[in-house]
Amino acid sequence: MRGDRRAFAVLAVTVGVLGTVTGCATKGIPYKHPSGAATTPSAAATAPTSAAAVPTASMTPLAAASGQLTGTDLESVLLPASFFPAGFTAPSSGPITSGGSLVSAAATYNLATVSCATFVEQLGETGFGETALAAVSLSGSKQVYGELVYQFASDPTATAFVAGLKSLAARCGSFKVTSSGQTGTYGLTAADGPAVAGHPTLVLAESGSTAGTKLVINTLFSASGVDVFATSAVGIDAGAPAVPAAQTILYNLMKRQAAAAVLG
Repeated sequence: MRGDRRAFAVLAVTVGVLGTVTGCATKGIPYKHPSGAATTPSAAATAPTSAAAVPTASMTPLAAASGQLTGTDLESVLLPASFFPAGFTAPSSGPITSGGSLVSAAATYNLATVSCATFVEQLGETGFGETALAAVSLSGSKQVYGELVYQFASDPTATAFVAGLKSLAARCGSFKVTSSGQTGTYGLTAADGPAVAGHPTLVLAESGSTAGTKLVINTLFSASGVDVFATSAVGIDAGAPAVPAAQTILYNLMKRQAAAAVLG
């Protein structure tokens, strides 16, 4: 897998903790919990924590994602830093990707059985049965945006992944995460979100604290064809960023994937 594991992690300098998304990742979406340092964001970079109603008029329906792109190809789908508020920066190591070949390995992590702590640590990494992956985080002051695209071999597999997240959240209302000798208590909730480009979404929310540092991660997922698109908003002792809206980020990821699939 290309890219530093920490590429989807975020440094909150003022509180001295590491959070992830992927995660969006989190790890915006990969979610690394308070522990260490990865990138150096602008100390002044912040984003509003509330937004006006999302303008849906411009979000015309999009066809389901198709084609099998490599992780390297999917890197071009990720939105650039210029799409986000000034001062939010991506890691110098670049995005996390699964590389220049399709992945054919069986899933390492089964959403029906994986532990809650392992899930939040590994989301935004390979190992969920995907054929390709690309993820990146953009860090500001106590806030992070995450972008993530998981590609699967078939539409039903992508749809099942998002459905599995809802079931996982139902059993992960409270769990412990230990990192660098410190243990925090976290919880997951999941709820259906507003459709984006005609595709259903799921909101996965994580919140908790370690050593008095509060973490909130709101991730919007959507299965479209063979792809699962996700974007995370992370707040570390602060509200999660809400501008640009998660629906807007997701919609633009979908459009960029469609363009990349044509070129691929």
